[in-house]
Amino acid sequence: MKKMIVGGLSTLLMLSAVPAIAGPQGTRDPGVNERQFNQQQRIAQGVRSGQLTPRETMRVERQQAYIRAEERRYESDGVLTRAERADLHHDLNAASRRIYNEEHDTQRMPRAYGQPGGTRDPGVNQRQRDQAYRIGQGVHSGELTRDERMALGSEQRAIRQEERQYKSDGVLTRDERRDLHQDLNASSRHIYEEKHDAERRF
Repeated sequence: MKKMIVGGLSTLLMLSAVPAIAGPQGTRDPGVNERQFNQQQRIAQGVRSGQLTPRETMRVERQQAYIRAEERRYESDGVLTRAERADLHHDLNAASRRIYNEEHDTQRMPRAYGQPGGTRDPGVNQRQRDQAYRIGQGVHSGELTRDERMALGSEQRAIRQEERQYKSDGVLTRDERRDLHQDLNASSRHIYEEKHDAERRF
């Protein structure tokens, strides 16, 4: 009988802890953030492979920016409700389909963007702008401390310096583009990790 009471209390305590994760108790939702990170990786891969044209990249990035703005709006009152989480996942589902459709249609990035002969790469520039925006948002929300912001900013400056060095001879080769995107992948991951660790700006 005593074991049954103890077992019942344990179950009750476990159930009472569930709303702190799934219910309207705070704004953290690792699932939403993880999906946003994964979709940014898919977009970057589409740019590298030539499956996404500059126009398509702009469209899918605009949709990502809308979802981030929507998430900030939902979190502005300090509570992310179950319905708001569901809405974010619904929009992320639509964004995922959009990325897939854009990557698998008949449009491809012109050879001039993927071959040696010129320094233009809208995909690199767009990702740099997006990452700067994510850092600024992290500072505004308090997710990034001063030290984290400085480290991330230093990483962004190093990538811009590397880009200028690659373009200095008037040619941005396929290998150089690939290297820039690899560095941007790493910086994107670092932004995500710093924004979602336990450190907060007080």
